[in-house]
Amino acid sequence: MRTQALKVIGGTLAALALTTAPPYPGATASADNPADVGAATCGWDPVANDAYYNHCNSNVHVVIRVERHSGLTGYDKCVPPGRTYLGSMSVIAYAHYIGKTC
Repeated sequence: MRTQALKVIGGTLAALALTTAPPYPGATASADNPADVGAATCGWDPVANDAYYNHCNSNVHVVIRVERHSGLTGYDKCVPPGRTYLGSMSVIAYAHYIGKTC
């Protein structure tokens, strides 16, 4: 009985994992350039002294919020699919998807 119940629960969880949509457009793991697949994370992706936003969805532009250091005002930016350079990490603090397309 216990084994049967575990099989049913396990199957339900596996089906749910396969059918659940990503929470935002940048969460899918595809890239326009095959060399970039697996090389960068989706979303905020700082590398050394450079700030990037990697938008992984291949068919929609999205709006991100770019936060800056030193009390500088942040700004919204429309980014295409792929990796977008935002600037130096000495200026850019963070960037995130704000739930809008553009």
